[in-house]
Amino acid sequence: MRKSIAHLTLSTTPGKTIAAAAKAGFDGAGIRICGRFVGDDSFQDIIGDRTEITRLHALTRDLGVVISNISAFQFYPGLTRDHLKGVVETAAGLGADTLVVNCFMKGRDEALSLFAAYDEMAREAGMRIALEFLPYSTVRDLAEARAFIKDSGASVSRLLIDALHLERSGGSVDDIASLDGGEIAFWQICDARQRNGAAASDDQLMREARTARLPLGEGDLPLRALLAALPADLEIEYEVADASIRHLPEEFRAKAAMEDLQRFLAMVSADAN
Repeated sequence: MRKSIAHLTLSTTPGKTIAAAAKAGFDGAGIRICGRFVGDDSFQDIIGDRTEITRLHALTRDLGVVISNISAFQFYPGLTRDHLKGVVETAAGLGADTLVVNCFMKGRDEALSLFAAYDEMAREAGMRIALEFLPYSTVRDLAEARAFIKDSGASVSRLLIDALHLERSGGSVDDIASLDGGEIAFWQICDARQRNGAAASDDQLMREARTARLPLGEGDLPLRALLAALPADLEIEYEVADASIRHLPEEFRAKAAMEDLQRFLAMVSADAN
C-alpha cells in the first residue's frame, strides 16, 4: 500500500510538498501545478516551466518520493483542450501517472467532451485520470461519477474516493464494497463530525472540505469499515489540513500527518489480530 500526502494537507508549492513528504516518510506526494481554474493565480503555476519541471523531477528521484497525483485545472468554463494538453505534458515531464479531475461545468455535454479528450491525452502519455466527485460540484456523488466516466467513453479514467465527500454526498461503505476494485484510482482519508440538522449549502461543504477536516479518530466517519471495504493494496492519501498546526512549517505538519496515519493503521492492524 502506497502512503501519500495530499496537496491540501500542506497547501504549499510542489517543491516544498515533495521535500516535506520525504522527510516525513511518505512514499508519494500529491501536488498542485496551477490554479483551480483558468486565470486563478493563487497557486504556483509550473505548466510548461521546463526548468522547474526538471528540478522537481530530479528532486523526487533524489529524495525517493514519487509524485503520486497531480491537481491542475478543475473543469470550469473557459477551460480548453490546449490547457489540458499543457497539463499532460507537464505531468509527463514530472514523471507522474495520475491526473485529478473535479467538474464544475454546468453543461454536461461540454464537460463530457472535454473529459473524453483529457482521458485520451492521458492514455497516450501513459497516465490515467482520477475523477473525484464533490457534493458541491456538478459531479456530486458516486453514482454520478460512475455515469460520467461511462458516458464519456473514457478508457483510463478511474474513481477517486474521498472519505468526507462519500459521506457528505450520501454514500456508504456498502456502495464502495459493491465496486470493482479496478474502478478506483486511490482514496483519501480524513475524519469529520456527523452533520445534524439542516442540510449544508455548497459553500459550507466546500469550506469544510478545504479547512475543517479532522485527524483520524476525532470524528465520526466509518474509516475502519471503509478501509476494510477497499482493496488492500490501494494507495491511501492523507488529506487533513489541520487548522491547529497550519502556522507551523511544512516539515512539521507532514510528520504530524504521517504519525496520525501510522497510528490509525496500527490500531486497525492490532484490532484485526
